[in-house]
Amino acid sequence: MLAPTGKLIVAALLAWLLPVSGSGAGNELRSASNAQFEIVGLDGRSVAYVDELSRHIVEVAGRYLDRRGLQFSQRILVSLKPPEYVDFDGHYSVQFRARGFVNLDVRWESSLDLLTTCRALSEALLVRYSIFNYGQSGPDFLPDWPVAAIGTRAYAALRSVPAASMIQRADLAATPTVLSLLRRRWNDAVTDANGYLLLLAMDRAGLDRRQVRALIGQSIAGHNIAQQLAARVLSNHPEAENPQLDDWWIASCLQLLEPPVEVIETMETSRQWIEALADFSSTEEQDLNLSRLWDLRNEPSTRTIIEARYDIVKLRMTRVNPAYFNAARSLGALFESCLDDARRHKYIFNLSVYLGDIEDGKTVQQQVEAALKPGRP
Repeated sequence: MLAPTGKLIVAALLAWLLPVSGSGAGNELRSASNAQFEIVGLDGRSVAYVDELSRHIVEVAGRYLDRRGLQFSQRILVSLKPPEYVDFDGHYSVQFRARGFVNLDVRWESSLDLLTTCRALSEALLVRYSIFNYGQSGPDFLPDWPVAAIGTRAYAALRSVPAASMIQRADLAATPTVLSLLRRRWNDAVTDANGYLLLLAMDRAGLDRRQVRALIGQSIAGHNIAQQLAARVLSNHPEAENPQLDDWWIASCLQLLEPPVEVIETMETSRQWIEALADFSSTEEQDLNLSRLWDLRNEPSTRTIIEARYDIVKLRMTRVNPAYFNAARSLGALFESCLDDARRHKYIFNLSVYLGDIEDGKTVQQQVEAALKPGRP
């Protein structure tokens, strides 16, 4: 249910989106919302898909930001606009206004790719985060590299993308210095992957999640973290004579060109993701769960949710931990049986397979974790 303010915004958008001639019969504005985003558009499936994608962006961002700082008082309004009603250049536009309101307008067309969409959502999220935590002037000193890091990390989590594919060998000499990368602002019209590569370089340097979160937090707060970063990463190379931060940065980029050793999720990450997709309690559809999914499959709102989650399953399958691969595949088959108008007995069969597969995955996870406990022979 939209808040009163949200209803006024949606009504205004509807008047703006529909053709002036009044011939927009059937062009009903659709909406979906979660704790951080309110998505509106004319195509229900697109709205549901962006809703699921925005939840994924928040999930990734929560690993690197203070989760308390993500509990916004106003949600970000995402408008999926047909090209003929767009009044800005590029694929998207982020605007922020008084009282913490942030709007993301997206040129919703076939040329918009997944990476750009992840970038747009992460950009809007961090602009809102900076305002919520540092006031209306927060975006004035919001750096680009955490935006790029979170957006590209979210994209890589859906597609099995090695870091090497993000680096153009021919352009390695043109890689920005660390200082210039840290100074770059979120709205400087640069959308390369260097922020993500910096995040990966920190991982390779042995910084743990707590240390990376602290550096990102300081950077978003407007502090120059170059000295802190150098103190953490250069201390690992005592054999080098007068090591420099940029030397470490270039060497890290060269290492990232090597084939990745690990491209799959942890068991816990995969389990949480699959169970979240199978849980409908966060949607606006009352009493919707796996046992009722078949009976409600032809309801337009339910169908758009199923379609969106089915698309997300297909995108992320290559990243799923082997312990939960069968569970992810059987959940996808469950959604597919709803969309393909299969017979009820096939849906029930797929539901039982999924429930068995997710329990099998949990059993494997428990056995592996027990075997890896310190002190176990």
